Amino acid sequence: MFKHLIISETAYELRFQESEPVYKYQEGVYGDDREQDRDKDTGYPLWTVRITASNAATREEQALEVRVASPDQPMAGFKDLVTMPNLRAQIYTRRNERSVTVIWMADAFAALGEVGKPAKSSASASASSATAKAAA
Repeated sequence: MFKHLIISETAYELRFQESEPVYKYQEGVYGDDREQDRDKDTGYPLWTVRITASNAATREEQALEVRVASPDQPMAGFKDLVTMPNLRAQIYTRRNERSVTVIWMADAFAALGEVGKPAKSSASASASSATAKAAA
């Protein structure tokens, strides 16, 4: 069996939904009080990025949660095109369970924006989000 299954970057169109920190499991600690998990190789914080992967030729669409190590939280506009180099799936089963567990990972994240529109940078997306929260 494959240790990692690599997904073709050209087969699917990836669209951003949202992102959030990956927290370490800590007994009795909940919410934002938990420590954010870090990548063992780079030391960067880990993030879960929710995307929609769609293939126009097969009309297939699936929501994925992809783990990415990044110094800053991955951000883009909702449904903006993104790229995730080296998108791969680690698939395994546990001895006493019948289900299959899939962990999606990527080496990086970049927002491409809408076709024909410039992509928002993480800094400008964060600033516009902070402005919207302040106005509310």
